[in-house]
Amino acid sequence: MPHAWTDRMKTAPKHSRVIHGIMGTVCEMLLITVVLIQQETQADPSQDLFCFRFHKNSAVNCTWNPSDVIPTNYTFYFQEKGSTDPTEISTCLHSLLLERKQFTAGRTYVAWVKTNGTQREESLKRLEFIIDDIVKPLSPAAVTGELTPDTSKSIFITWQKPNNLDSSKTLQFKLQYRVVDDPFWTEISQDEIGIHSTTYELEDLQPFTLYEIRVQCAREGETNRRLWSEWSAVSRIRTSEDTPVGSLDLWFSHQPALDGLQTLTLLWKRLEQHQARGKIQKYSVVYREMTTEEAISSTACCSLNLSRTTQWVIVTAHNSVGATQPAILNLTAGFPPPFNMTVHSRNRSVQVLWEPPANATPEEFVVEWYKMPVNSEYTLNWKKIPAANVCVTLVEGLLSPLLLYRISVYARYQAGLGGPVSTLVYAEEGVPLAGPEISILNISQTGVTLLWKDLPLDQQRGFIKYLTLYYVKNPGGLAKQKTCNLSYTLHRYTLLHLEPDSTYTIWMTASTIAGEGRRGPYLHFKTQGSQVVTWMLVALFSTFVVIAVIPFWFCRFYKQRIQSCSSFYFPQWCCQQIPDPKNSNVGHEQYEYPPSYCEVPVEPVIDKLEEIETDLQIETDIKFEVPLTTSNNSTLAEDIRPSSSEDTYWMSCHSAPPEASTCLEKKLVEEPETSTLMVKPLISTGYEKHFLPSEADVLNNEWQLADRKVWLGMEDDH
Repeated sequence: MPHAWTDRMKTAPKHSRVIHGIMGTVCEMLLITVVLIQQETQADPSQDLFCFRFHKNSAVNCTWNPSDVIPTNYTFYFQEKGSTDPTEISTCLHSLLLERKQFTAGRTYVAWVKTNGTQREESLKRLEFIIDDIVKPLSPAAVTGELTPDTSKSIFITWQKPNNLDSSKTLQFKLQYRVVDDPFWTEISQDEIGIHSTTYELEDLQPFTLYEIRVQCAREGETNRRLWSEWSAVSRIRTSEDTPVGSLDLWFSHQPALDGLQTLTLLWKRLEQHQARGKIQKYSVVYREMTTEEAISSTACCSLNLSRTTQWVIVTAHNSVGATQPAILNLTAGFPPPFNMTVHSRNRSVQVLWEPPANATPEEFVVEWYKMPVNSEYTLNWKKIPAANVCVTLVEGLLSPLLLYRISVYARYQAGLGGPVSTLVYAEEGVPLAGPEISILNISQTGVTLLWKDLPLDQQRGFIKYLTLYYVKNPGGLAKQKTCNLSYTLHRYTLLHLEPDSTYTIWMTASTIAGEGRRGPYLHFKTQGSQVVTWMLVALFSTFVVIAVIPFWFCRFYKQRIQSCSSFYFPQWCCQQIPDPKNSNVGHEQYEYPPSYCEVPVEPVIDKLEEIETDLQIETDIKFEVPLTTSNNSTLAEDIRPSSSEDTYWMSCHSAPPEASTCLEKKLVEEPETSTLMVKPLISTGYEKHFLPSEADVLNNEWQLADRKVWLGMEDDH
């Protein structure tokens, strides 16, 4: 006993020392008992001693169970019964081969095994045998089966006796059979088969079913199972076809097709082998669409696309012998659905519960499930539940773990369908494979607005409970990492209270009930710097623009008043608007007149001078003299204007003096009246009027009031 335990016992109370002493004694006795039992069990290999031969002239093979004690030396003893001088053989193996010559036919021998010489002789188990009785037969050969005529439920089986025994020996047989892939065998005993019989007829089998058969034999009356032969090689035979039984399990799908159109797909399950009772050769489909009834024979299994207006469908399966009972599915909707549907996941199984309709009794309920999201690998599964049940357990294997499924429950009536009620479920949840990928919407000095999208379903592996945002300033420095938990329904978040002109690294994770998943991609960004200088420059520039624009607009809108006010301080000619003659169309008009006023043309001779009237209104109180001007390449022009104050002023200011006669005038007077000169009148364009002041302008300008009559053409300026 250790010193610590001894010291503790010395200081403990007396009654405690007594109790501990009793417990120690009991434990020691139990330990000794266990060791003795183990030694006795390990030291008695003779308990399983067995001796046999393969044929009548072969050696004797004896085997026993090996001992658990290693290393082990065995001593094998055998002698003729009644003798006191056994033969002793030492070996380290747990089997021994004895020559045939050491035994005599018809005599009884005794054998036993001793381990390491520790057992008592009287405790060893002894085996008695006669060498002619320990011959182990070979397995029966040529096991075959034939179909029984006029029935599909029986097989006639035959086999041959082994050839390693004397033909005079009588044998007994056992037969076993099973459906292929069935783990359990059905046995026909030797009493049912009979002695010496090598045939048997199996009855009440399933039609069109593949069976496995094997046979075993032994000497008549043999009770030692070890002296039975090994089972023969397995033979297989299939029973003949029969009329199928039952009906197909029908359902439908309304999921969208790959081309984007939503269609109705009729689905059915293959018949079980015991129901098909043969090879299904075709399926006949009868359906009604509105008021049209059609029939289709289809060899494909196990779906058919129909119109969404289909009301009911009947499907039958056919083999070479007959057909199943018709399976009917009424697709009319609008009947009462089940309600209060709930799901519970546990140990990779999902329990689905619901409540039946309150005022209706359906024939059965249909529970369907399929994997999300719907894609080209979409597969719908369903299970029909009796109307008396309001729950079902989808065991492990029906739903894959870590994948999202949609489960729906329908109520099926004879006249149609009610429902569905649906929900999403995971058979088992795990941590997400990644976090959301973050992008930046905008950045300020102390904040950043972040955007992200939902994780793909194949990366979620469970229902997302919340998101965690991680961010750290100046990665690689001594800054402490910060976190922020966000609702999984958010897709945008503004992170505030950041420092200006600083670099940050952010990333995000998603968490399910199983825990936090892997992080998403890193995102680096830098907040904006100080904006004081920038805003000062902007304010200064804005002020300059305002100062420059205000005078411009003021001068534009108050131009005339400014001119009126400035007329008192500036000469008259500074404020007048003089038109540019080159912009007038008068100078561009072409007229027909003599090319030069200095040269008198010989021809034509002007016989008569006619006065041409113009359409312009000329006041009678104003007289105009038509000046004729000539020069090289000259043009004869006369500007006949309407009577107005502006025209009067213009003509008074720009007309030639009366005494200034031209050569052309004199020539025209002296010419005889034998020719006529056609003078084309000038046309006023109004261009000059545009620049002349109006009467209102003249009245508004005080410095022109003195010359008002002159401007209005009411009197001469001299």
